Amino acid sequence: MDMQVLRERAGLSRAEVAFRLAISETSVRNWEAGRTEPTMTPKKYLDALRLFKCTPEELATASEKSINQRHKRKPGRPRRFPENQVNQTPQINQVSQVNQVPDSPNFHLKEAGY
Repeated sequence: MDMQVLRERAGLSRAEVAFRLAISETSVRNWEAGRTEPTMTPKKYLDALRLFKCTPEELATASEKSINQRHKRKPGRPRRFPENQVNQTPQINQVSQVNQVPDSPNFHLKEAGY
């Protein structure tokens, strides 16, 4: 059971949870998506237990499961880089001969042997 299931089991919307715990709805969404873990004062923690109608173990397990689901690769999801392009660096065309203007300072230094 993850955070969303815990909330839905209590018959609450994200907005209701946010209002009753005096937090933002974005915080609730981030908990459910596994982006952040619920961090709260002891009083809010007890309020959350009553609100979700769960035990401390269920709340901890739901939070951990939400976090773990976020970090798992979804089946069939394409890799960020195809296998054959992982360690390749882009090819840069280099100019083999630099054209120098006869009256440039570098040209005169080379003629002088520097």
